[in-house]
Amino acid sequence: MINKTILIILTGIFLYSCSSSESNNKSTNTSNKKNISKVKEMTDEEYPDNNDIENRCSDWDKYAHHEVEINRLDSLYFRVTFYPSNNNSDTIILDSIKLLEWIPTIPNYIKDDYLKKIGIINAEWNRQQVKFTQGEFYISKHTPEGKKTVRVDLARNCLNSYLWEIITYGKEGDKVKALYHGWFDFPRELYRKLFNEVNKGKLTFEEYKKYLEDYTEPESKYIDLTLLRDVDSSWEVNFENHNNEFYPLTGARKSKFKNIVYPKNPKTINDFLTDSTKFATFLYPGYYSTSDPRATTLSRLGIPKKVIVRKVTSHNAKHDKCLEFDVTFASNQDTSILTRVVIGGVKPELIPQLKVEDYNKGYKMPMGIGNHAFYEKSNYAQQNSSSGNPYYAFILDNEGKWIDSHFFGVDGPLFHRDINDFNLLHYWLLSFERHAMVTHLTFKIN
Repeated sequence: MINKTILIILTGIFLYSCSSSESNNKSTNTSNKKNISKVKEMTDEEYPDNNDIENRCSDWDKYAHHEVEINRLDSLYFRVTFYPSNNNSDTIILDSIKLLEWIPTIPNYIKDDYLKKIGIINAEWNRQQVKFTQGEFYISKHTPEGKKTVRVDLARNCLNSYLWEIITYGKEGDKVKALYHGWFDFPRELYRKLFNEVNKGKLTFEEYKKYLEDYTEPESKYIDLTLLRDVDSSWEVNFENHNNEFYPLTGARKSKFKNIVYPKNPKTINDFLTDSTKFATFLYPGYYSTSDPRATTLSRLGIPKKVIVRKVTSHNAKHDKCLEFDVTFASNQDTSILTRVVIGGVKPELIPQLKVEDYNKGYKMPMGIGNHAFYEKSNYAQQNSSSGNPYYAFILDNEGKWIDSHFFGVDGPLFHRDINDFNLLHYWLLSFERHAMVTHLTFKIN
């Protein structure tokens, strides 16, 4: 919540933004301030594969914010302000937020150079979108946008450094729909400074610049899991394979279904488990394009062979007691090609119990080490730092060497417990850019 002092100080700004001429003056007067960036908006002609098109407010194209300003308030807190550009729009403020939690980092307990490289690359190349609901952002009620906005999301998208987004939502009837979407470059000098601050004593931006600014695929090396955790117990479990079924088309899987380039009209998960599968690519500054599809090697998930469950103790400062799932797959094109998907540092209490049709609300994470989730509520994101996060997820070959998940075609796991059996885990894998589900197994976890 914004305190009364801040509201009084900002009142003039908000009233000043209410007319078109004043909005234009606002844009001009802020041009000399530090940490200002231009905001880009895209029309349907520029972004025809936008997965929000079918689920957005009727007046989505009436609002404009062509400038964002980032101010540091103290060592922890920042203010992010989006300025309006027309009469319908108003100033949007995210105040007193811990912006450092958006800056890519790795957990403090990671000391190995190769794990540092894999960790920081995945932290930068995975989306982190944080949701602010009413009471957690400020927009005045003097304009149509102010009256309608019920949620504001701030996202660091999954491309190279600096690329961020703002998405706002309005309510129509009983549904919350996309209202506004803008893209902006985080001020580069500030970004590098904050990156080095967050990663002090661990790594520097200059060390990994070629990976962070322009994706350079790292070499494939052995992942030593003993550097991340100690194994307390381990056992192989029986599993059921549900890949001959489809997944519920809800949430993002419903809106992104149109961005599946191949196969056309899939009926089962098995339809995706070929090297012919392609999905829309995510391009600069952060939009989906089916005209330049991403190929995959998903045949390597074709035949689930073995599931091992482990209880592990993390090497983080809290020595968290966690679960690890080590699943081996054989390629359905060449069964001698084995692939392991190892996902660990999973706190059991974070796995919800859900109906299968509600699976989208499950424990959903990207590949990498200590990452934030793809989507988080603001209070969770700001109270759960990556520095102590025990989570890790890798795709490994049969020698235990790292495989780049971006080109493999998997974004991360989604877990939930069965609604009728708390001990039965639904193990899903999300495709590249989370367009589809490409594995569904069930097995007991105790």
